[in-house]
Parts: sequence; structure tokens; C-alpha cells
Amino acid sequence: MREKEAWRIDRLVLQGFKSFAERTVLDFPDPITGIIGPNGSGKSNLVEALRFVTGARAHELRGQELGTFLFHGGEGRPPQAMAEVRLELSRGRERLTVERRIEGDRSLFRVNGRPLSAKALALHLAGTGLGRGGYAIVGQGEVAALLEAPAEVLLAHLEEAAGLRPVAEAARVAERELQEASRLLEERERELQELKAQAARLRGEAHRARRAQALDLEALALKVSLLEARMEEAQAEMARAEERLKALAREEETLEKERQALEQKRLALAREEESLRQKLEAVRLRLKEREGIERELKELARLQRALDRPPPEDPGPPIPPPPRPLEELRTQLRHLKAEEARLLAAKKRHEDAFRRYLKETARYEERLEAYQKALAERTRLEEELAHRLEELQDLEGKVAERKWLETRLADLRAQAQGALKEAERLRRLLETGSDLHEGPRKVRKLPGVLGVVADLVRPEPGLELALEVALGPRLQWVLTQDEEAAKAAIALLKREGGRATLLPLTLLSPPPPPSPPPAPGLLGPAFRLARLRHPGLPEDKVLLALLGDTLVFEDLDSALAYRKAGGRERLVTREGEVLERLGALSGGRLKGGGETLLLRRRLEDLETEQEELAREISTLEEALASFPPHRRLEEARAQVGALQARLRSPLPSPPQPPTPPEETWEEARLLALEKEKEELEGILAQAEAHERWRLLSQAREAWAASQEEVRRIQARMEELKAKLTATQPLLTKAQELEERLKAVRAERTNLEDQQTQALTRANALLSERENLRLLLARREALLEELGRERASFPPLNRLPGTPRALQARLAQVERERAALGPVNALAERELRELEARLEVQEKEVREAREALLRLEAEAKAVEKAYGERLKENYQVFQSAFQKYALALLGARAEVKRDGQGLKLVVIPAGKRTQDLRLLSVGEKTLGALAFLFSLGELQGGLPLAVLDEVDAALDEANLVRFTRFLNSGKQFILVTHQKRTMEACHALYGVTAQGGVSRVFSIRKEASHDPK
Repeated sequence: MREKEAWRIDRLVLQGFKSFAERTVLDFPDPITGIIGPNGSGKSNLVEALRFVTGARAHELRGQELGTFLFHGGEGRPPQAMAEVRLELSRGRERLTVERRIEGDRSLFRVNGRPLSAKALALHLAGTGLGRGGYAIVGQGEVAALLEAPAEVLLAHLEEAAGLRPVAEAARVAERELQEASRLLEERERELQELKAQAARLRGEAHRARRAQALDLEALALKVSLLEARMEEAQAEMARAEERLKALAREEETLEKERQALEQKRLALAREEESLRQKLEAVRLRLKEREGIERELKELARLQRALDRPPPEDPGPPIPPPPRPLEELRTQLRHLKAEEARLLAAKKRHEDAFRRYLKETARYEERLEAYQKALAERTRLEEELAHRLEELQDLEGKVAERKWLETRLADLRAQAQGALKEAERLRRLLETGSDLHEGPRKVRKLPGVLGVVADLVRPEPGLELALEVALGPRLQWVLTQDEEAAKAAIALLKREGGRATLLPLTLLSPPPPPSPPPAPGLLGPAFRLARLRHPGLPEDKVLLALLGDTLVFEDLDSALAYRKAGGRERLVTREGEVLERLGALSGGRLKGGGETLLLRRRLEDLETEQEELAREISTLEEALASFPPHRRLEEARAQVGALQARLRSPLPSPPQPPTPPEETWEEARLLALEKEKEELEGILAQAEAHERWRLLSQAREAWAASQEEVRRIQARMEELKAKLTATQPLLTKAQELEERLKAVRAERTNLEDQQTQALTRANALLSERENLRLLLARREALLEELGRERASFPPLNRLPGTPRALQARLAQVERERAALGPVNALAERELRELEARLEVQEKEVREAREALLRLEAEAKAVEKAYGERLKENYQVFQSAFQKYALALLGARAEVKRDGQGLKLVVIPAGKRTQDLRLLSVGEKTLGALAFLFSLGELQGGLPLAVLDEVDAALDEANLVRFTRFLNSGKQFILVTHQKRTMEACHALYGVTAQGGVSRVFSIRKEASHDPK
């Protein structure tokens, strides 16, 4: 029951909207109003106007932009730049006027004269089903889609009908606020964490600043202490330098005395050295004459060695002179030798030419023999080629035959493979029982079950369709050994589902076999035209029980002739026509007709075909074994090609005999020349012997003269040796003077070295004294500088330690300070300020958490209230949907909660499908109407419905059901072409179109325009 009246549409006013150029007014005072008219007249534009004014967007209607909803002009009517639709609704005394106006590219909404947004309009229309995406308006072709809408959309329709849309919207708003509060809390917590991290960083910076300050103070104390320690060290060093200067003065005085003594000794040695040098020069002057004598002795000794040689060879007795001069003989001999060489060269050329002739003759004989062998080889190759060509021709024939056999074998193997795959496919298909009903498929493998009739009966070839039609439902019967096996199968089907007809052998009661008279086209009784695949069964009894007195004819004409002749048996034809005993005739194309038995026949044929193919393949393989392989043909072709290539090579040309040498040779001229040469060589030998005697005689005379000169040189050398002996004492004295001079010089050098060392030591002492004086000056300047630097520091206690230790500690402190890097001197103050901010931020986070908890509690309360009301309305809607679905289409219906939405299940009577997509259009239409009417049972419900040709897919019976449910007290506006729907309407509007302009006429009213 509703707590208050429902909304209803009172009036719809259009102007300039699509095809309605004029201002058009439609009043809806009656519960059921019909809108009729021809196709294209503009009926659906009225439905779109309702959607347009209630907030639909352009792309949700039949347009992409607002300009498509303007009147675009017609015959004698210009286009309009403005369109307006007004909808007036009422609920008791409450009125609601919604207007929507298009001006240019803008769309304006008004509710009761006040402009507002599309979102606010949706709140005003909540509960009417007219809002954007509402279910109260079902457009053309949308009724079936309503049933298949997504689960979320179906739930939204339920919320709208139950008046839960504001609650759901409040829940969504609360959820968004909760998410926003969570987001703000996360931001506050993230800011708090950042502040904490910043505080931790400032604490570290403050600690580093304190540590840096302590290190700076320590470094200052170390610097002051280091200055004082360096001043103390400089003063001590100055005292040590002054003591050292006094010691240096004493050492310089002693060193000066030693230098004076050494200088006196050096002067005495210099005077002695000069005296010895003068004496030695006087002795050396006298010894220069001795050197001249020694040089002369050396020269005389050299001349003596040159002249003192053995006497030359004795020339012997005199030899007579030659008849001619020696040079003339030598010239003549050279001419004879040149002529002899010319003759010998000619002889050699003659011998070489003859040897070449002999070689060419031998080569000619070899070439002649090779030519004869090549001729013989070509003859042999031609004979071998002819033989090979014969073999090749024979091989090509055999290989061609082998190729044909191999091709045939490949084809057979392919056929066998295809037959095997097809047989496996059919075997799997039949094993799964996909062409059997559920009951026979489940029980056919139970103990005591012999099989399904479809698996047991094997018709004669070509009669599969006839016997399948003759068997009819018996094709799915199950044959069992006895009734116990049948009872076990029925028990199984009761447990697991399914149904089957079982035929125990023990209960067989076949009729008597038919005995038809001979007739044209009669193939025979059906039970005689089949066999059973299961051996050992009573074949005639089983087949007779299954097929009875059915007769099989060639065609329908033969069967009809037999029936007219008085036959009363059941008749079937080869093509599947059936003539029942009562005269009923069935025929036509049966979907899948004959496939059940044909598939099994096909499987048996494939198995038989596989066996035949296997035998033929084996025969071909044995035949192929006797044929030569392909490589044998290739080898033969290669051999023939090699022979042909060898025969194509040209024969060597026949050799030509060599030509003998033409030049002759005379040996006598060479012999005469050799004799003349021997005589001339004898005369030349005599002339050369005379010349040698003459030269030896002259050498003997020169040797005698040189021996006299040697004797004179020996006498001079004796004289010079006596003079050398007389100068020997001077040489001894010169040696003594040189040795003494060398000793004096060595002693003087030693004294000079001592002087140099003394001078070096004096210079070192002088340098050290200057360095000490410079050190004193520097230390005085350093003390002055350190004093000034110390005065710049505040007075501090000196730290103990040496300058080196203090410097090392200072360096360590400076490294530690440098490691700290730049420090934030204001870190302490910043930390105090940040801690105050941190305290405020922590307080804000606590308050945000408390607010979030309050929002969560409120959201849970709203969600709980929504859930309770949705559950209550869901139960009402489910009961109503089941009632309306049963009444409208006799279907079993159910509503399920599916995640975030609803799932509808509609199972029409006599069907098992649960998939809504498999329902017919009429079933979908009635199911969708059952959904809409069910929504009307809820609080707020379905106050009104605008249905655009939803009855187009309904037949007469369903139209009666549909019109019966229209009288439910709700308001319906129907666009229809169905006469029965028009009859159910209380008022009708007719829509026509002329010149591109739609007009509306009322059945009961003369004019349809607003009188205003």
C-alpha cells in the first residue's frame, strides 16, 4: 500500500522541438492514453520530448548536439532557432512544472518558473522514474534491453521505485565526505610527519651547532696556547744561538793561526821547487843531443833491414833470343785463339741443333702415340655413352614409375591419416554421447546395460534416414539384460537427473512380423533392413520390437499407392517421409535428420576404409622396394653428363715430323788451326824464357851493389853507439832531479789541500755565524709578531703541551669543525618555534581523527538504514516479480543480489535456459514489463510509464495479457500500432506529418492546440 498519492503527467507542451514546429499541447487526464500514427510521423519525438525535458543529454537521444533538437524547417516553414518543452505533473494538490528551453548552444532548465541546474532537477524528479536514466520511459526497441541492463542499473531502478534514491544519494554523499575526510586526515598526518621530520632535522642541527661552538672555543684556546708555546720556543732558540756564536769566535781564532803556519811551509816548498826545475831544464838541454843520436840509429837500423835480403836466383847460361819480338808473337797467338773460339762456337751450335732435332723427333713420336691413344679413348667413350644412355632411359622409366607409386603412396597415407583423424573425431563424439539425450548418455555404461538403440542398430547402406525416422524416439531407448539393470539405471537417473526409456531383454514382447504383399517400390519390412552390432543378441526379436510392422518404400508415391491399395502398416520412405496407420503424413527437411545412425555408419566405413588403405599401402611399399632409388638416376645422369663432357672436349691435332738441321760442319779447319797454335806457343815459350834470364841477370847485379851499402851503414851505427854510452850519467842525474821535483810538488799539493780545508772550515764558520745572526734577527721578528698576535686574543689560560702537540690537537679540532660543515646558528630558536607548531598540528590531527570516526558512524548508520529499507523492498519486489512473470509469460522468475546490483533470472515454461539473451523478443518484452509492473508494487513504485511500441513483438495471446495488466490504476502513455492495445486505451492521440511538420489530433477533441 502507498502512503500517499502517486505522481502523474497532466500535460505536455512542445514548440519548435524536432518535427513539432507549432505549439502543441497534449493533456493526459485518463489513466491509459495511446499515441498512434504512421511510421515517421513523429510519435517517438513525443517520447524524446519527455526525456529531453526531464534532463536527458543530446548523445542519449537521437542526436549528438542540442542543435539537432531544433525544427529545421519544412515546406513553407523556416527553421526555428528556439525550442521549448514543458511538462506538468501533479500529486494530489501538489504541482510540478518542468521546462527546458534551447537558445543557441545553451540549454536552460526551470522548475515552477525558477531556473536551476540539471542536478537539482534530478532531485525534484526523484521517485517519479522520469529522471535522467529513469525506468518510467521505455523507448522504441529498449524494452528487451531493460531486462538485460547491467546489474547496477537494475538496482538503481529498484532504488528509484522504492524511494531510496535520496537515501542512496545521501549514502554516496556520506561516502564522498568520508573519503574527503580521509584524504584531509592523510594530508594532515603527512604534514605532521613532515613537521616531525623537520623537528628531528632541527634537533640534529642544534646539536651540531652546540658541538661547533664547543670546537670553536677549544680551537681559540689552542691557538692562544700555541702562540705562547712558539714564543717560549723562539726565546730558547735565541739563547742557544748566542752561546753558539761565542764558540764560533774562539774556533775562528785557532783556525787563523793554523792557516799562517801552512802558508810559511808552502812558500819554502815553492822556492825549492823552482831551484829543482831550473837544474832539470839544464840537464834536459844536454840530453837533447842524445835524442838525435837515437833517432839516427833507428833510421840506420831500418835501412839495414831493408837492404839486408837474400841474393836473387842464379839466371844460369844465356838463352838465345826469339826470331820475332815477344809482343808480335803474343798478338798472333791471340788472333789464333779468337779464330779457334769462333770455330768451337760454330761446332757447338751445330751440335745443339742436332740435339734439338733428336729431342723433337722423340717428342713427335710421343705425340703421335698420344694422338692414337686419344682416338682409341674417344671410340671407347662413344661406345660407353651409348650403353649408359640405354641404362639411363631404362632408369628414367623405372624412376617415373617409382614417383607415381610414391605419389600414390603419399596420397594413400594422407587419406589414411585423414580417415584416422575423422574416425578418432567421430569416435570421441560418439563416446561422449553428445547426440544422445541426457538420460541414455548417463546410463549406457552401467553394468547390465547392453547399449543405446542408436549404438546397436546398423541399417543397410542408404537407409539410415529411413530407419532413423522409423525408430523415432525409440532411437534413444536403452537395451538392458534384465529388469534389474533397468531398475538400477532408473535409480541412478533419479539421483543425478535425466530420463530414459529402458527395454529389458527379459520383457521383450515383439509383435508378429509383417507379411506385406509385393508392391512397386517396396524395399521390405524395416526390421529386415537392419542388423544389431552387438553379437549374441536375439536380433529379430529386438528389431521387431523396435520397428514393428513398419515398411520401407523407395519414395512417397509408392507408399501412397500401397496405402490406397489397402495396406495398413506404418510406412516410411528412403527420404524420411512417414505415413502413419491413421493416415497422418509427415515430411519435409528434418534438421540433422539421419545423422545419428549415419555417424555410426560413417565410423564403420572409416574403419573399413582404414583397413583397405593399410593393405594397399603395404602392397605399394613392397612394390617400391624393388625399384631403384632416386639417387641411382642422379648417379646415372652424372655419369652420362661426365661422358658427354669428355666427348665434347676436342681431340689433339695430329703431330708434324721435325725438320733436320741444314748447317754442315768441317772438322779439318779446326785441326789445322790447333796445330798452328801449338807451334806458335812453342816459339812464345822460348821468347818468355829469354826475357826471364835477362831480368834475373839485372837483379843479381843490383843485389851486389846493396851489400856494399849495408857494410857502410854498420860502421856508422858503431860510431853512434859509442856516443850514447858517453851521455849515460846525465840521464841518471835527470831521473834523480825529476823524482825530487815530484816529491816537492806532492808535498806542496798536500799543504795546499790543508790550506783549502782550513779555508773551507773558516768559510763554514763564517756562514754558520751569519746564519745564527740571521736566525736571531728572525726570532726577534717572530717574537714581535707572535706578541702582537697574542695581544689580539683575549686572556686565556695556557694549555699544557709542546707546540707540535698543540698544533696536532688544533688540526684535529679544525678537521672536526670542518666535518660539521656550515651550521645553523638559529637552529635552537627555529626548533622552539617548530615545536609550538607541531603541538598545534598534533591537536588538529586528533580532531580530524575524531571527525572521521563521527563520519564513519554516520555513514554506517545511513548504510544500515539503506540496507534495511532495500532489503524490505527487495523482498516485496521479488515476490511481485515472480507473480507478474508467472502471470505474463508463465515463467519461473527469481531476483538475486549480484555484488553491487541485481541479477534477474527468467525461465519460461517448458524451457531450461537461464541466459536472458537466449529468450525470444516477445519473452524479453513480457519479462521487462513484469519488471516494470513489479516496481509499481513498491513504496513510491511506478506511478506512470511511457512505453514506445513495447508491444510490437507480442503475439495475440500475449497482447491480451499485456492489456489486462494495463488496468492497474497507474498512468500509461503508449505509442503503439497494435489494435488490441488501442482498444485498451481510454484516450487516443493521432500523429501525422505533412511537409516535414508533425501535428497531433485527439480522437475526442476537434483541436489539439492550446486555446491560449
